[in-house]
Amino acid sequence: MSCCFEECGCRCDQAADDEFDLIANSELVKPILLHRLARQNIGWFSDKTICHHHIEDWNLNQVEGIYILWHKSDYCAEHERFHMRALYVGKGNIGARFRAHWKNKDFSEELLIYFTYVALPNRLSKYIEQLLLDLYNLPLNKSENPGRKVLCQHFTQFEVD
Repeated sequence: MSCCFEECGCRCDQAADDEFDLIANSELVKPILLHRLARQNIGWFSDKTICHHHIEDWNLNQVEGIYILWHKSDYCAEHERFHMRALYVGKGNIGARFRAHWKNKDFSEELLIYFTYVALPNRLSKYIEQLLLDLYNLPLNKSENPGRKVLCQHFTQFEVD
C-alpha cells in the first residue's frame, strides 16, 4: 500500500513511528508513550492575523508540563483522518508559553495551531522534550533539534473538534 502523505511517507491506517516509544521504554520506569503525548488534551489557538488567540478558553494558566504544536496539513478521505504534522515541542507553563508563541511566532501560513499537552513535572518534561528533539525535525524548534524524522499523527474529526 502506498503512503497517504508524501512529505513523511506515513500511512494513516498504521501506528505512528515507534522509535520514541522504544527509547522511552528502555530509559524510563514508567514511560509516557508518543500516542499519549499526541492524543491527550487536544486544543487549538488561532494566528494573530485572523483573530484573538482564545488561549484563555482552555484554562491553562496553572498547567505545567510538555506540549506539542501541530498543523492540520491534509485529510485522508479513505481513512477519515486528518494528517497532523508536529511543528514544535516545548515545556513549562503551558498557558504562558502558548501566549508567547502566539505573540512571537509566525503562524500565518497555518492559521490554526492545534496543540496537545500532558501535565508533568519539569524533570520529566525536559526528558521528553529532548527525546522528541533528538528524533524529530520540528521546524519551529531552533536549538537542540538534531532530529531528522518527520513527526506526524492522524486525528479523527472528533479529536480536532
